[in-house]
Amino acid sequence: MKNDTIDREVVDVLIAGGSIAGVAAAAALSKLGLSILIVEPGPSPGRRLAGELIHPPGIEGLYELGLLDENVPLGSAVNGFAIFPANLGDASDCMILPYGKSEGKIRCGMAIEHTLLKEHLLARVQQFPGVSTRIGSRVTAMEGDGPYTAVVSSADGDERIEARLILGADGPMSQMRKLVGISHVTQRYSGMMGADVADTFLPHASYGNIFLNPVGVAYAYAVGNGRARIMFEVLRDADPKESVKTHLSFFPDSLREAVEQNMAENKPLAAANYCIIPESSVKSNFALVGDARGCCHPLTASGITAAVKDALILRDSLLETKRDNEFDFAAALKRFSRICGRLQLTRRTLAEELREAFLAQTPSDMLLNQCIFSYWRNSANGRMRSMELLSMLDSSIFSLAVQYALVASHVFRLLPLWYKEKKLSSWFMGVFKLFSKSLEFQHTAFSQWLKA
Repeated sequence: MKNDTIDREVVDVLIAGGSIAGVAAAAALSKLGLSILIVEPGPSPGRRLAGELIHPPGIEGLYELGLLDENVPLGSAVNGFAIFPANLGDASDCMILPYGKSEGKIRCGMAIEHTLLKEHLLARVQQFPGVSTRIGSRVTAMEGDGPYTAVVSSADGDERIEARLILGADGPMSQMRKLVGISHVTQRYSGMMGADVADTFLPHASYGNIFLNPVGVAYAYAVGNGRARIMFEVLRDADPKESVKTHLSFFPDSLREAVEQNMAENKPLAAANYCIIPESSVKSNFALVGDARGCCHPLTASGITAAVKDALILRDSLLETKRDNEFDFAAALKRFSRICGRLQLTRRTLAEELREAFLAQTPSDMLLNQCIFSYWRNSANGRMRSMELLSMLDSSIFSLAVQYALVASHVFRLLPLWYKEKKLSSWFMGVFKLFSKSLEFQHTAFSQWLKA
């Protein structure tokens, strides 16, 4: 490659990645009158699981951006979560957590098959003013020390793209992070295996069904056209076949039989679960959006919603910092990084705490598990507030700290049970851990308030 001879193009915004995060960002910035180029390599090979459940704030954001049309349904409505706890004796009934209402209207999410959603959004955004795409191309180099210039490669050769803003929207394993030298911390939690069945086998067809057991979390939800997606978590170093067998033992008989038949006839879908924390989401004229900016365990199913919120926050940041009809990209990215950092902290912390509690590997985790279900059973407001956090309607670390403290207070309701089972020493250890963690949350919330 001879950089001094390749073609040049100038745009306002270059987006590396044409999946949900990149398309949402393009739609949001198109409304500001900016010229936008989306560079998308094309479909990834293999049968991989990816985000499909979208919480109400994400769906409402896609409608606001003009990427979805209420008259053209793509998937299946989701009214909340139906959570099936494991090994909780008399408390083992399914817990229904609805999204609740807004202005008298029931809030509703959706589950849409990932490939269908991606193709629809990419086709839709190409109709937006100022948006152009390069399908079958990818950013292969970032020149300079900032502001950066991107080198885009395709079968036709290389081209240098100069942009006021470059967005990395290329997923959790982002190559754009590497190209600009943003380091990150990676923790692999587990893997996922998946299958498809008819949605008539779901215990609660209009909800995201979550089955809890000691070997991980299983998910079951309708994705439209009469189909349902079933996903099983496989912990690190665990045998996949034995894990799936254990998961299925917690399923209703009809659902278990349908999944067993599907997996006997088809190769399962697969994916890996990571927590990725980049050291920064912004560097010079470059910013990360969506899973490239950071991801967590999929327990809260918040990946797509977070990507849509990123796009809206970036748009609002540009509008907020606009002066004399000129966009101040540097100031906007600073605001974007600050706000998204707060949201990601809450999202990641919630996912990690719920995962530990739901796996219940220690007596302290089991106590937290029981406290959560006791809180939900005894407080309609608690169920509502929990869903606001899970769905990212409320992304405040203050709210999470308050809810954690309220959950922890239920240890005293559980004291007679633990006393009866002669586990008082474990109960005291669990109480100490719960209230220590609650103080940590309060400290984190206060520290964030001071920084703000």
